[in-house]
Amino acid sequence: MRVYSRRRKALKKKRHFADYIVFLSIFAVTGFTVAAFILQFKGLMEISSTLTGCWFAFWTVEIIALASIRNQKTKHEKKEGADNEH
Repeated sequence: MRVYSRRRKALKKKRHFADYIVFLSIFAVTGFTVAAFILQFKGLMEISSTLTGCWFAFWTVEIIALASIRNQKTKHEKKEGADNEH
């Protein structure tokens, strides 16, 4: 039983800060969309199209920036690994 619990702990992946930011961005975009629908159909008011565009642009840039950071880290790790082999 102990061996199984050790393996399970070893297999668990540590979450990085970027993973939490991705979760936050998905939650924020979903929350904004739900709030916009509720205000549109229940409150009979429309959220500014400029605000909506800026909101989605901000979170899109945030996700793209995180993806590019991860890609750069992966490239550098592969390059360092290749340099160490020679």
